[in-house]
Amino acid sequence: MSEARAWAEVDLDAVAHNVAVLRREAAPAEVLAVVKADGYGHGAGPVAAAALDAGATRLGVAIPAEGVQLRDADLAAPIVVLSEPRAAEFAECVAFGLEPTVYTADGVRAAAKAASDHGRQLQVHLKVDTGMHRVGATPAQAVELADAIAAEPGLVLASVFTHC
Repeated sequence: MSEARAWAEVDLDAVAHNVAVLRREAAPAEVLAVVKADGYGHGAGPVAAAALDAGATRLGVAIPAEGVQLRDADLAAPIVVLSEPRAAEFAECVAFGLEPTVYTADGVRAAAKAASDHGRQLQVHLKVDTGMHRVGATPAQAVELADAIAAEPGLVLASVFTHC
């Protein structure tokens, strides 16, 4: 058997240290720890717990299923789904207290329907594409979408953000 030529060593103390440094430097801003893709292959649950213990106040995931896994690990912090879920996945966001991102009119409608169907309010985040050209509303569409969110009784606009 040959010796491993590559490996990843996860140091949760280093994760905690890095979050603490970010908290200090970014104060009074909050820190959202992105733990998508199973904590970038390092274990989303342990990485998320270390980040929260060190002062992160929110977690970020790519898809609702990743947020559900964190809920199943008994993590109660706010979890932001950083990409707009598929229409059917908004119900999962409501059921598990996840905060989805929206950036299309269809996404706003699907979020509103899920909130209404469950008789709950749903916090949503509006993503604006400021130049990466991956996902997000154009700056011209952002105000229209924000107005559409505000017009829905089951939706709360929690933030407007971009990816630099």
